[in-house]
Amino acid sequence: MKKKLQKRQIFRFFSALLCLIVVFILTCISNYISNLLDSQKAGERWQGNSDTKFAQVSVFFKQDEDFNTSNIQSLHESIEESLKSASLEASSDSSRLWYDCYSTQGGETEITGSRKNSAKALVTAVGGDFFTMHMPELADGSYFQDSDIMHDRVIIDTTLAWQLFGSSQVAGMELTIQQKTCFIAGVVKPETNYASQTAYGDTPRIYMSYLFYQELSSDTKIDCYEAVLPNPVKNFAKNTISELINSESNITILQNTDRYSLSGRFENLKHIRNFVVAETVTYPYWENSARIICFDTAMLLFLMLLFLIYPVFYFIWLCWKAYCFIDSTIWQKRQAYKNRYRSQISS
Repeated sequence: MKKKLQKRQIFRFFSALLCLIVVFILTCISNYISNLLDSQKAGERWQGNSDTKFAQVSVFFKQDEDFNTSNIQSLHESIEESLKSASLEASSDSSRLWYDCYSTQGGETEITGSRKNSAKALVTAVGGDFFTMHMPELADGSYFQDSDIMHDRVIIDTTLAWQLFGSSQVAGMELTIQQKTCFIAGVVKPETNYASQTAYGDTPRIYMSYLFYQELSSDTKIDCYEAVLPNPVKNFAKNTISELINSESNITILQNTDRYSLSGRFENLKHIRNFVVAETVTYPYWENSARIICFDTAMLLFLMLLFLIYPVFYFIWLCWKAYCFIDSTIWQKRQAYKNRYRSQISS
């Protein structure tokens, strides 16, 4: 009988230990995949060693929302006023307290290289400090900036570079898009993590400035607006942008910073159906990558909670057994003391 009890106790102990090991492994996997996307770390990068906390905020506009570059300047002024009213200002005239960018997905277009080779690529038109927010790895050349005098420079990915030129070292080469000439500023490598590979797809991509894109298309509505702002208190950055854009019914707004924290994973698990149900918002590939990881980390959290159930109950059971043992030991000592006291009186 004692051997059976001992076997049961050993089995319970190692079962609880095994569950904890699984939880530890799932935690490591979750932490690893939550750090795969540099596009979600703009707030941390901008903060650097500063004591001021920063947060990255993204706004995604629905198809019927007409938000364009004419709205950007007034939004900049409103953000500056909001930050000043909150006593948040840059430390010097030369430094910036915050920055932003915007983009739209322009669909697929045909591109011809200087060797007359042609290929189709997905267009992403960008403005502001897009390549400060998003930093795809350069294989050649450099990023273009909004401050450039000429806006006819573009960035292509390595897939498109190889299709057009048979090489990725093609910075400075000429391209033709819809009879418009542009030049390659740089070549970037697609991200290799599983989420980005899934969202990026097999179609090559080209990035161009918004001003150049306006020469190619009459539909220049902004799909995505992103900003990195001071976040001295929880959700300050998100609430600031939400109040200023003032179009809650036609936008999806989120705070990228801490979306993979423990509290963020609980929120993702709580609203898991939002990652499955189709929405009227067209997300860029980097947000689809982030949503894949949100879903995966939420599922991993669910598994962790399941595997924690048995160890928690086992720990409670151990505490109860320990309490019973201590209580029994104290009772026995008390009884022994009483008996000794009675024997002394009787003698």
